[in-house]
Amino acid sequence: GKRTFKAYLMRDYNYDISVSRCSKIMKKMNLVASLPRKDAYKGQATYNHICASTQNYINRDFQIAPRTIILTDITYLYYGSERELFYLCTFKDAYTCEILGYATSKKMNVELVKDAYDNMMFIHSDTFKKDSKVYIHSDQGSQYLSTDFKQLMSDNNFIQSCSRRGNSQDNAPMESFFARLKTAILNLLVLCPDYQTAEKLVFNYLISYDNEHYQYNLGGLTPTEFYQYCVTGIYSLSEYYGIPKEKLNSIESIIQIRKRKAQENKE
Repeated sequence: GKRTFKAYLMRDYNYDISVSRCSKIMKKMNLVASLPRKDAYKGQATYNHICASTQNYINRDFQIAPRTIILTDITYLYYGSERELFYLCTFKDAYTCEILGYATSKKMNVELVKDAYDNMMFIHSDTFKKDSKVYIHSDQGSQYLSTDFKQLMSDNNFIQSCSRRGNSQDNAPMESFFARLKTAILNLLVLCPDYQTAEKLVFNYLISYDNEHYQYNLGGLTPTEFYQYCVTGIYSLSEYYGIPKEKLNSIESIIQIRKRKAQENKE
């Protein structure tokens, strides 16, 4: 869309123009955003089920702080000319839009969710503050209501939260991400000759999304850059009192130094 178009012009070509001018240029060049259409029937059914397990602690208030609300869900994908099904589970930071953990499987079972969760904890466990509340928010799928998954939440002192039954809007950012992912790669997955190739394509897209996809709502930053800004206060696109960022130490090097010092203090 026009806002993302503006972010890419600024980041890749150092060409800063207004959103309205981006819109005019896109119309002149017949550029149309390939965005998913809203399902007219989605979210129409709502139920108050007596067996609904976990409370909805989030209530659509997603923008609280980094590493505070982690959204998760499962979606289907297909690959090859025969359109063979497989499933993707992801864990997403609602505040920074980062995809923290992911896994694929040909079966939509508890193991798929556990693999995605383990992937998140293997890479990002040190970014969760032990003295703060962290909510893991999902729908009421059997995989998330299973004893095994609840035990994972308990082991890490996470608080489980669930959407209301039949209401996808309670997990809207996750649903929106899946819609965009499918718009971007579903046609490419058809070209994959086997499951391993399709899996690698999906994983590479998720890595690219975190590190290369500029987002207008994140100030033109990628999700990874935005998280670094949140924890360091250093904005990746700024000059500081006339000194460009190229002449300063990188954010990554500062983070590594702080991690090393914290480890030395523990020892």
